[in-house]
Amino acid sequence: MIAMKIDYYQEVEVKENAKNSKYAKCKGVVLGISEEDDVVYGYSVAIHGKENAVYFESDDVSPTGLTFKREDFY
Repeated sequence: MIAMKIDYYQEVEVKENAKNSKYAKCKGVVLGISEEDDVVYGYSVAIHGKENAVYFESDDVSPTGLTFKREDFY
């Protein structure tokens, strides 16, 4: 199954079985995308309420359907 690419500024939820389980079930916003030759490897996610962004592999997050504006972060 090929996962749909998540866009910048989309809110995601970290899956319960994520490799970085410290953030399981947390929500955040995609601020960076690791991609090469149309293959998405992962996302840099600003977790709500935290100061730093955290990297997650693409299988470890799922979109919530909410999209923010760039101006909300910069």
